[in-house]
Amino acid sequence: MGMGYRILGILCGLLAMVGCTQQPQPVRRLSEKQEPDSALLAQLAFNQQMGNAADKVCSDWVKKDSATYVLDEFGFWYTKIVNQHTTPLQTGENILLHLQLAELNGPLLADIKEPFVVGSGDLPVAINRSLKQMSRGEQMRIIAPWYTAYGTEGTRIIKPYTNLVITLTIHNE
Repeated sequence: MGMGYRILGILCGLLAMVGCTQQPQPVRRLSEKQEPDSALLAQLAFNQQMGNAADKVCSDWVKKDSATYVLDEFGFWYTKIVNQHTTPLQTGENILLHLQLAELNGPLLADIKEPFVVGSGDLPVAINRSLKQMSRGEQMRIIAPWYTAYGTEGTRIIKPYTNLVITLTIHNE
């Protein structure tokens, strides 16, 4: 995967995560005389290293699994476990979503079944992009590096920089 896509994936994941949790902040622009903040540059370098490590771990996990996965351009892997070959979900469609989140080779962190509106942006980029490829009655497994999941902040139950196995099931209500 190209460096540009990885950085784009990290930035999109961070923007999606921050966009769901914070109010819009004014954009800080550098004047021609200002130097970039060294702490920001150090954080970006650290996140790039963590992104590279996540890509390797997720890629190795996918190679060991018996399923056939597809690599999304944003850096996560997915495979359909149950495939209905019917009409894909549409933005704005109400669905009953069963979402299971587990650490790679780790414990189940969340098992949630609730109504959801497709495309509402309330979920990480790996989940939102995957939902647009699914139909009612289907199930998909996603191997998501942290930058396409819950990012550098994590959540109440997911630690920052956590790579996840995500199982999505769209129920026929």
